[in-house]
Amino acid sequence: MNEFSFIDNAGWLKPFIIELHNYYNCSRENTLSEEKIVTLFDDSDSSTNHENEDTNLTSDNAIFTNTSLSFDDANEFAIRNLDSIFKNDCFTLFYDNYTWIECLDDKNNNKSTDYQYDVKCRISQGFGNRYVPIGKKFNPRFNDIKYNNTVKMAEYSYNYLIHRINIETILRTPSSDYTRFSIDNSENVFNRFFMLNLRSIQKTEQNKGPFDHILCTYNSKVEIM
Repeated sequence: MNEFSFIDNAGWLKPFIIELHNYYNCSRENTLSEEKIVTLFDDSDSSTNHENEDTNLTSDNAIFTNTSLSFDDANEFAIRNLDSIFKNDCFTLFYDNYTWIECLDDKNNNKSTDYQYDVKCRISQGFGNRYVPIGKKFNPRFNDIKYNNTVKMAEYSYNYLIHRINIETILRTPSSDYTRFSIDNSENVFNRFFMLNLRSIQKTEQNKGPFDHILCTYNSKVEIM
């Protein structure tokens, strides 16, 4: 498989990461709000605790929302987006329940040129003839134009799951950069430049996670898209 290009795939990867951050930041804020309610109505709190409440919540909020997103978080977010536009096939009881990860990894590892159907996957006409877990069926109500953004994010999520292993491998193996995009052409020049910026950000922003590093590189002042 060819090296993953952050440049060529920026059109879907960048908005996917932005929504990934938005989703988890919203989830964390909601969780913090629930914790605050419990604190406010906890009879065991002393007056001293209430006096320090705002300070403690501010500190907790900073720690909570700055937690770096992991690859597992991204997988979970992508699967959630895909499941939101699919429903279980009425014949699911006759199938083993394969996951999105199992289906797409099976597709990636299958070398047959006439790969059409498999034990774990089927082709979904409703989802652009993409491979989906055999027990999943595209929900036709998402053909409505008002769901365009939801379907688009599901497509970005699908792309992420397809490429996630390559993305993780690149981020974790800077020692292999010498051979990446080694062929000297105009396309690889931009890919090499992106990787140089990414490695620099990884070194200077070690307290941040991999998706922060990618997004910071995309948002760098030098135009790379």
